Amino acid sequence: MNLSFIRYFLAVAETGSFTTAAERCHVTQPTLSAGIARLEEEIGARLFDRGRRAVLTESGHRLAPHARAMVEAWQLARAESRSTRRSRLLRVAIASTLPVPAALAWLASAQQRAGFEVEVAEGTADAVADRWRRGRCDVALFPARKPVEATNAVSLWREPYALAAATDHRVATRDRWSVKELADTSFVLRAACEAHDDAQRLFTAEGVRPRAVLSSADEERCAAAVAVGFGVSLMPRSLLRPGLVTAEIREVALERRVVLAWRADADDELVQMLRDSALAHPWPGQRSGNARLAFAR
Repeated sequence: MNLSFIRYFLAVAETGSFTTAAERCHVTQPTLSAGIARLEEEIGARLFDRGRRAVLTESGHRLAPHARAMVEAWQLARAESRSTRRSRLLRVAIASTLPVPAALAWLASAQQRAGFEVEVAEGTADAVADRWRRGRCDVALFPARKPVEATNAVSLWREPYALAAATDHRVATRDRWSVKELADTSFVLRAACEAHDDAQRLFTAEGVRPRAVLSSADEERCAAAVAVGFGVSLMPRSLLRPGLVTAEIREVALERRVVLAWRADADDELVQMLRDSALAHPWPGQRSGNARLAFAR
């Protein structure tokens, strides 16, 4: 039984609202509802009468004191354990296609607040997601092309992919281009890009195979090549840097979600702190306003 489900149950019991309880637990309402459903399945009884307010059933009333005792016992056990053990080691996996300075700044800030030791690993988005699913890391930060449906993950932000170019490149003269108009344009290919295959299919459908002047999994190298005018590149907004402008490709509408995920059996208090700090962190992908102008300066 997941202790998070017990917390969801107590939040609904105290607020009388699935929506308010979800906000208190920092999860989406569908996630909270799914957790309550799993708990009811484990208990073998309905816990709430769902009307204008969520009201405890008889089974719910019987469970409530035990649920509170479970949470209190866990908090006491955790406090006693922390008082006798050395600093916790947090294994963090970060995808290489994320803005590394921002990710490390978030992690360093969280480390200062919680006092844990950290061990960072990196890899492609697929490799990091797989490491998380196999339980080979405690926390994972990675982009995904589709929503991640899991109770131990939260979406931090969504961002579109844009065509990035140097300020003096011909692509910088317009806000929008078609795939065919880019047929003779040199491209810098981000080899680890999650959207690479989708973008390639869209270009192929238009009968265009752009020339690659550079292909690299090193994001800094790719951005530097674009900045000096070697070619243009399809990249998410969070990887843009000063000296680059962006344009849209009419036939290409791709985006990604950046996800924070954690082990299902991770320390609840630590997870909540990491999740709250990540949601509040000023990630570059969340910039507001006109990205084309902001990055041209």
